[in-house]
Amino acid sequence: MTNLDAGYEVIWLVRRLFRAMAETADQYLKDDELTAADRAVMEFLYPEEQLSVPSIAGKYRVSRQHVQVTVNQLISRGLIRALPNPQHKRSPLMRLSEPGRETFAEIRRNESAIIEKMFADLRGEDVDVTRQLLRSLLVRFESGELL
Repeated sequence: MTNLDAGYEVIWLVRRLFRAMAETADQYLKDDELTAADRAVMEFLYPEEQLSVPSIAGKYRVSRQHVQVTVNQLISRGLIRALPNPQHKRSPLMRLSEPGRETFAEIRRNESAIIEKMFADLRGEDVDVTRQLLRSLLVRFESGELL
């Protein structure tokens, strides 16, 4: 197998893994009436981050409109709150509320069991190599050097 073929398979597997993780998250978040998208936005704000919707969209690599819809739902549920942004009056900073921080901390605790099962029979060295590879690939995408 060439590096091109192997690289394609890695990308294909990452896409499939991302979808499987999102579907799994949607299932275990269902009781809290949250989605994987809600979880992702909350993760960017956990524990004490303050970010504008455009900043979250940039980090999440999705449209500002998509993040705004998610943020609006989380605000209506009292899980995040909007704060004045001294840098931009029309783009408030989002921050997890106390119930939002508690909810996300509980999500992380619940995910620990899933993560433990996923990695239980894998060698630490293999996990480290995979982590380094994924981090390196992400840096390349985020640097813009690929296009």
